[in-house]
Amino acid sequence: MQLGVVLMFVGLGWLVFRKPIARRQAVIIEGMLKLRAPLNDNKVRGMEIMGLLFCCLLFLAGLAIVLAHAFLG
Repeated sequence: MQLGVVLMFVGLGWLVFRKPIARRQAVIIEGMLKLRAPLNDNKVRGMEIMGLLFCCLLFLAGLAIVLAHAFLG
């Protein structure tokens, strides 16, 4: 049950901070790949949307664990 709660908190935290996380990931990617030009806004927005999907997945997985523990355990 604790794992489910932790996953839900991480998902909510990711939801709140997804824009700064996506911007920071873009900076890291630019540095690792040594890109000459910065990533454009569409690519950063795409990374942000992937983060949104990831946080939804984390939250739903945590909710499923909590509900399974509540009903089955």
